Amino acid sequence: MMKFFKKKSEPTDRLQQADAALNKGLSGMLIKGLVPKEQRQQMSDGLEAAKQMQAAASGSVAITAMGTIVSVKDTGKLVNFDPIVLLTMDVVENSGSRYSHTMETLVPKMQIPRPGDVIGLGTHPAHPSSFIYMGPLD
Repeated sequence: MMKFFKKKSEPTDRLQQADAALNKGLSGMLIKGLVPKEQRQQMSDGLEAAKQMQAAASGSVAITAMGTIVSVKDTGKLVNFDPIVLLTMDVVENSGSRYSHTMETLVPKMQIPRPGDVIGLGTHPAHPSSFIYMGPLD
């Protein structure tokens, strides 16, 4: 039966629905049986990137480091027409430690960082040893 008067779901609900459809139940079994492993991995990567972008946009993740972009490389992957890029950067954490870091992340098409740009980095809530791209710092 069609639900015309159903409550609108929040974006977090949609991400959870996408994750469930990809990894659980009958649809998950069908995807595992019909979709090649490389493409399933790309779908999972895109879903994870969307979750990271949502966490960064919601303000629930604090900026814990700044990164100065050294190089940007396109991976050829897109999520909603926004590219996933490979960023190589010099990172300075709030504690003062400095090091070089490379990360693959989703960036808005209109705000692709360039070498020399400074970006904000937040600590990933599920993986404290990795960062989330928070966007350019002015």
